[in-house]
Amino acid sequence: MNRRIFFGALVATMAFAPAVFAQDKTIVVGTSIDSKPFDFVQDGKYVGFDQDLLVEIAKEAGFKYNVTPMDFGALIPALQTANIDLAISSIFATDARRKVVDFSDTYYTSALGVLIAANDATIKSGEDLAGKKVASVTGAASTTWLKEHVPTAQVTLFPQVTNMFMELQASRADAVVYDYPFLAYFAQTEGKGKVKVLEAPVGDGIPVAIAFPKGSDLVAKTNDALKKIKADGRYDAIYQKWFGKLPG
Repeated sequence: MNRRIFFGALVATMAFAPAVFAQDKTIVVGTSIDSKPFDFVQDGKYVGFDQDLLVEIAKEAGFKYNVTPMDFGALIPALQTANIDLAISSIFATDARRKVVDFSDTYYTSALGVLIAANDATIKSGEDLAGKKVASVTGAASTTWLKEHVPTAQVTLFPQVTNMFMELQASRADAVVYDYPFLAYFAQTEGKGKVKVLEAPVGDGIPVAIAFPKGSDLVAKTNDALKKIKADGRYDAIYQKWFGKLPG
């Protein structure tokens, strides 16, 4: 009898263990920290639009997390192998990516842009990239756009955003094609006076979302948190902090 009671208690404990572990688990967040103004390191801390948003999401969803920095191109594979629990780094929620990972609701709408030298008068639109040396980031949506729309461009891919900026400034590339907000931010900060971004984005607006392994229960919790953050004004405050004005 005592043996049965003990065995029953053991089974009950095992049944409840996963739920307790899931609740107390520290979430592993993958981020490309070379992505101003969304994700970067300043004074030894992870900062940026994404990081401020993540702080509020974690509060609402009730989880603790640690940030694991990695190259942008490694984020989706890390989710597929469950080495990280979520990835936030201005990730475009494309149809191709939706086949291998789950996404939260859209929290930002972005587009692709073209960055060139400040004194360049030859590149005025995406079409002018034909035959040019173009730098971009491995695994980014910009690589797909270049293949489809400017197949004659001589594209060189880099693991980090900083690398492609250096390539342009060293005149080893004629242009950089990447997410418009990153390029605009760089043109107004470190690259001011040296580079410029074409005013008109290339391609259509693209939804940006947080990525998760397929079937993750964090998706619903994150979406609920996003709704609350947008409803009470926290999202607008974070947006204005990093971009200066609210989207039209």
